[in-house]
Amino acid sequence: MDYMDDLETEIRNALTTVDGTPYFVKYGNNTWAAVKTYLDEVVAVAARPVVQKYTGVLAAADVFTESNAFMLMESMRLDGGFGMTVHD
Repeated sequence: MDYMDDLETEIRNALTTVDGTPYFVKYGNNTWAAVKTYLDEVVAVAARPVVQKYTGVLAAADVFTESNAFMLMESMRLDGGFGMTVHD
């Protein structure tokens, strides 16, 4: 339970702190590329401290945390309404 709580906290933090603007600027009209690369960065930022905390404590934390983070992030965004922000 602590693992998932920590992962949710880190995802919330990453969704509010990772700036998506550079991805949308870089990819211009290719919105899907911008969204994908932005969300990949959110997942990486959120997973990093969780992997560090649980590697050696929870089996395969280093292997599956990014995929777990992606699925939880999508649930939080799509089911829970926790949106992503693009800064001006």
